[in-house]
Amino acid sequence: MSVLYLVRHGQASFGTDDYDRLSDLGRKQSRTTGRFLASQGLEPDRIIHGEMLRQRQTAEGLLAGLGRDMDAHVDDGWNEYAAWELTGVLTDLDPRAQHDSKIFQGELERGAARWASGEHDEDYTETYNQFTSRVDRALDEATGAMSSGQSTIVVSSAGAIAWTAARLIGGGFDQWMAFNRVTINTGITKIITGRGGTSLISFNDHGHQDPKNATYR
Repeated sequence: MSVLYLVRHGQASFGTDDYDRLSDLGRKQSRTTGRFLASQGLEPDRIIHGEMLRQRQTAEGLLAGLGRDMDAHVDDGWNEYAAWELTGVLTDLDPRAQHDSKIFQGELERGAARWASGEHDEDYTETYNQFTSRVDRALDEATGAMSSGQSTIVVSSAGAIAWTAARLIGGGFDQWMAFNRVTINTGITKIITGRGGTSLISFNDHGHQDPKNATYR
């Protein structure tokens, strides 16, 4: 069997002018995750991340914690969907969503349902079906690149990881949203692949983080 570890990025900078960068806590979470994986004896054959800054910074922290010096592969298939675009098209968006993460989550879910309906595709630069198709492609390429017994770390975001998990259990939008809602920063999702196919083994494991450092955004 080969093993794929999907790691959500560390805490980003919600409520600031630039969300797409790790907070100080997010950097700490990333290094902690790397040290945890090293303690499990993991020596990854490759590491992949999307194009987003928070994903790259998390990968850098993971490698520092792992004590590994290796080049990361960039695959835009692991980018997150455009969350602010989903909420931005809502005509009655709660203005508090910009700084209140709980309110934002509610508005995001409302916007995601509109996005996934397929009835307003012209409003989005990437449709829901395009998003899920590119994540499917990224997963298939990451698993297909591994030889027997190899391991890969992928650093991505909640939406892409949640869709991967939902796909592997045969779920759709509702399961995706349920997973997306609870994904923890630097939570680890474990997938195995071999002759029997590709299977989800665990989702969103975050026991390596001190509970007081567990964050959702």
